[in-house]
Amino acid sequence: MKEINEIKKFTYDDYIYYKKFFKKNKYNEVLMLCDTEEKYSDRKEVNKPHDKIFKDVLDDKKEVVTFLNERLKLANTKYALKEDDLEKYNREFITGNFQSIESDIIYKKKDQNIFFLIEQQSTIEPAMSYRIMRYQWAIIESATEKEKLRQKEYKLPSVISFVIYTGTEKWEKANYLIDKQEKLLGCKPEFFENFQFINVNEYTKQELLDKEGFLTKVMLLEKARNYEELEEYLELIMERHLEDKHKELLQRMIKYVYKNKLSDKKYNKFIQELQINQEKGGDSMFAEILSKKIDEVFEMEEKVKKQQSKVKQQESKVKEQESKVKEQESKVKEQESKVKEQESKVKQQESKVKEKELKVKEREKKLEKQEAEIKQEKNNIIMNMLRNNIDENTILRIVNIDKSRLVKIKKQMMTS
Repeated sequence: MKEINEIKKFTYDDYIYYKKFFKKNKYNEVLMLCDTEEKYSDRKEVNKPHDKIFKDVLDDKKEVVTFLNERLKLANTKYALKEDDLEKYNREFITGNFQSIESDIIYKKKDQNIFFLIEQQSTIEPAMSYRIMRYQWAIIESATEKEKLRQKEYKLPSVISFVIYTGTEKWEKANYLIDKQEKLLGCKPEFFENFQFINVNEYTKQELLDKEGFLTKVMLLEKARNYEELEEYLELIMERHLEDKHKELLQRMIKYVYKNKLSDKKYNKFIQELQINQEKGGDSMFAEILSKKIDEVFEMEEKVKKQQSKVKQQESKVKEQESKVKEQESKVKEQESKVKEQESKVKQQESKVKEKELKVKEREKKLEKQEAEIKQEKNNIIMNMLRNNIDENTILRIVNIDKSRLVKIKKQMMTS
């Protein structure tokens, strides 16, 4: 056990390498629940622990076969599907514009080009029909043998799709493709659905408990609307005979999905009852290591989510501060605009004042010129009077000037 504690890092590459050593041991079914790359790579982020649990359950062929036979009414018929009839199909496709799309679960019937697409939805999605249609076409496009299209006997692939809705909001009617398409008035198009809609809220507690398979038990837990119902449903499920792989999965669900919704007493009780007694051989030791590493990944996901939540809060605060700064900047710009407007008005006033000053100066010049002209005219009159030998006293009296000015005019006449 000392070696186990010293292990620091377990990567996806390690998982791929060591998987070949335990693929044939008795823990194969439990470990195969984690046989998806998404858990260890950054290609696709798992948004919620609930989604990951559903994917883990549907990674089990036995669960998928039970689900398909029940939904397609094949159970107890000669056409009933078996585990060996199905194989996992690549879930990632590249669209025509090079966008990557990835579905939850896709299985293929080995001897036919028939595919089963299973989507788990926890919220109402009005565009679900369009999304399913894209998945269906991507699957058909990837599986079609183009060189055989002109052969009469060649059959195109078909995709049978399911949407499992586990949300709390009421989804009264699934958005089938026929509901989302434009219609020509006067014509009655044939009714068709591009996916089967399974609403967990339409099943009773007993129906989900009695149905074969572990998937319906997970659906029952998703149906719980309060803590009391959750504890009751867990008790009822644990009263049933569960395989070790389902005990291990249920234990993980309690640890990482429902822990905060259970009292400490109930939590410890459920975890203790779900402990799986295993021999401590070399394979089981590796299984324990892997299980611990899976638990660590779940814990790390929770820490990452908390950190992301804090980052979002910080981003929200930063955006709020940025908004305030922008508001202040807007006010400053508004004030600057007002100041510029006032400056413009002042400049207009100054321009008007300068214009008035120019007009005043022009008037002053005109007056000065007129005064000079009047003065010169007056001088001319006095000169004429002097030439006509009119007495100086008479001139002074008539023209109304002082004697000194008269003397100057006389001198001016003598010099001219």
